[in-house]
Amino acid sequence: MSFVSIEFAFAALIFFPIYWGLRAGKNGQLLLLTVSGYLLYATWSLVSVVALFLFSVYVWLAGWWINSAAGDGKRRVLLSAGVLISVLWLLFYKYHEFLRQAAIDLLQHLGLRVFLPVIDVAMPIGISFFTFQAISYLVWQHQSPPQRTPFGRLVLYLSFWPTHFAGPIFRAQDFFRQIDNGEFGRPIHGERAVYFILLGLVEKMVFANWLSGTFVDEAFQYPEAQTTVSIIAAVLGYSLQIFLDFSGYSLIVIGLGLLLGFNLPVNFRQPYLARNLGEFWRRWHISLSSFIRDYVYIPLGGNRKGYTRTQLNVMAAMLISGLWHGASYNFLIWGGLHGFGVVCQNLFGKFFGKTLPGIVAHALTLAYVGLAWVFFRADSTGAAWSMISGAGRNFGELGRQHYLLIAFTALFFFCSARIDAMERDTANLIRRLRGWRLAAAATVAMFFIILFGPSGVPGFIYYRF
Repeated sequence: MSFVSIEFAFAALIFFPIYWGLRAGKNGQLLLLTVSGYLLYATWSLVSVVALFLFSVYVWLAGWWINSAAGDGKRRVLLSAGVLISVLWLLFYKYHEFLRQAAIDLLQHLGLRVFLPVIDVAMPIGISFFTFQAISYLVWQHQSPPQRTPFGRLVLYLSFWPTHFAGPIFRAQDFFRQIDNGEFGRPIHGERAVYFILLGLVEKMVFANWLSGTFVDEAFQYPEAQTTVSIIAAVLGYSLQIFLDFSGYSLIVIGLGLLLGFNLPVNFRQPYLARNLGEFWRRWHISLSSFIRDYVYIPLGGNRKGYTRTQLNVMAAMLISGLWHGASYNFLIWGGLHGFGVVCQNLFGKFFGKTLPGIVAHALTLAYVGLAWVFFRADSTGAAWSMISGAGRNFGELGRQHYLLIAFTALFFFCSARIDAMERDTANLIRRLRGWRLAAAATVAMFFIILFGPSGVPGFIYYRF
């Protein structure tokens, strides 16, 4: 059941009054959250429900062993083993076919023909996100004073339905701290919740799907038939689409989290305003980039082991970030391009000691990010190269839809630079409306979202990961 489906809207109308009504009994709210998370997950896959529960049992036991172990050395060994098993679990479900085919290709290149059996398993939806959350829980158990998290709370944490399917990655210490504070169980910042949900729906249902259907899907499906104009429009369109799709999703779940009494981590801070790739990654998919920084880059040594080692650590972190998105050479190339770009940025700063002028730096960053998105979106490496090489094949003609895309892009950057003021003013307006006037305004907004949105229930791009 998707967060943008009519079924979910009706379920939410039933769920939230019951949830808020149970505020006097905290355990009742926690139980309802857990049961609703598993029921929502079951609408996607019953097999995945079993896999998630068994994984939760393992994570709780691993956390208990880590926390109850005597001595820092033993705790570190248990933590390393716990994280390794969690990563292997992710590798088995998400990367077994990719690794199998890569091994076959390597052995054939060496002149050996072998048959490696196919393992037919269904990948649980959201596995990359809740596995990373499990890792944050194990690290937290290692860092925290000895304490035992109740099993039911750990099950809730890994099945927490707002973040379960596509994040943002909600770290264990933040989740359990919020459960224990006084705001849990009642809506907080209600006006911001309404604003986030409505804005997220507009970004996803109207703008992202318009960009996809008008400029992106056909161009990437048939790259050989494209002109320079249509390729540039497709790259620009996808750059905007993936942001609006994932940002829209994140806004919706952050709004839902506020209605539940949780402050979920911010996932985007207008990344296309960045003037270099390092800044881009401080603004894009923040919960993932900060996770990779804290759990991969820093443990590898960060910037503490010399300049050359720092650049190697950056490259390794970005390659892992790319591979996290999927078992594909395209994602590996995408991560590698970003790693290479960040390293080049660091080298430029080291040898020249200055940065490029703002508008030049901004334009180069946008162009480079757009080029990398080609590999992220294309069905294969060959299709990506076909898109890139086709940019000089035949110029083509500018149509009305291309002028509309230019106007939309200008409006996008205009709003991006003023988004904080827009959020503040809209939240104040919602706060003043209240009651039937707020309900009427929300109804009108939903009418236009449905009117200009697609037929059926569109999928979110990051549900794949």
